[in-house]
Amino acid sequence: MPLDSDSLGEKQIVVFDDSGLEASLNFLRNESDQNIDKLVSAPGNRLAYAHYLWSSPDAEVTVKEFWSMQLSKFFWNTEHERSINELKTYLLKQDETKWLNEVLRYLPQGHSFNTTVYLNLGYDNIVFGENVALNLSFQQFNTDKRELIYYLIHELAHAGYVRYHSLPKLGNIRTNGELLNVVKFLTHLEGMGVLSALRLRISEGGLLDNDYKILFNKTERTRRVSQYFQLLRKLESNLNKKTDESPARVFEEMSGKQTRLWYITGCHIAREIEKRHGAKALRNLVKQGSEAFFNAYSEITDH
Repeated sequence: MPLDSDSLGEKQIVVFDDSGLEASLNFLRNESDQNIDKLVSAPGNRLAYAHYLWSSPDAEVTVKEFWSMQLSKFFWNTEHERSINELKTYLLKQDETKWLNEVLRYLPQGHSFNTTVYLNLGYDNIVFGENVALNLSFQQFNTDKRELIYYLIHELAHAGYVRYHSLPKLGNIRTNGELLNVVKFLTHLEGMGVLSALRLRISEGGLLDNDYKILFNKTERTRRVSQYFQLLRKLESNLNKKTDESPARVFEEMSGKQTRLWYITGCHIAREIEKRHGAKALRNLVKQGSEAFFNAYSEITDH
């Protein structure tokens, strides 16, 4: 199911692969050894497992254990499968320019995608390398199918970003400075993902996602941004010191459902830069990286 288009100035290749999704559905229908073997060999499911190991560097589970754990949450029935297939059909019928233009708006001039979008069941919506995965069992997609397109934009923005900056290693963070660099990287990465879907969400009134509710609530947005920078200042206080903070705890405080600090703050920073300098500045900052992103913000604010 490929998109192979050069109508947007550069050749854009985005391929949709549902083999992992189909393998997962087959396993739920019949939990045989043969079906689990097919499930864990599907490239999209292996991508999700690789992302899990990256994001949980202390994890010690095999790929079979991982997927058995993910799919143990599901009780398969025909209604569930029907809703999954409806979401897949909806996604693949969308005009690619609708979402691709929004992504390219904030990527460096001349960027071209060579990306596979894997459809999975039960893990997450993620980027790993320049490929992405969408979890068609994500509840928000059932609440509003448009969320599937908005999340596609978000994850493709990440895939574009990691063309220029590889995902950091999370398992060997030792000092405040190393932790600070990872936090800034992920703030820039997530902020640009949130921003990339913003225009389409506004135009369609698709503001279901809580990140956007907070962004448009000035009082709460200001509180979250302040909370973020308080945490950042703690890390900046002694960069060479062995970190007293557990990286996992900091990441949870920055990204957890109750805070969403680097999503909210990253998008806030990007919007402020765009207001002052335009979208071209953000495209250039994607190539330059997170330190330049924060420096650009410091020049226009007191943070």
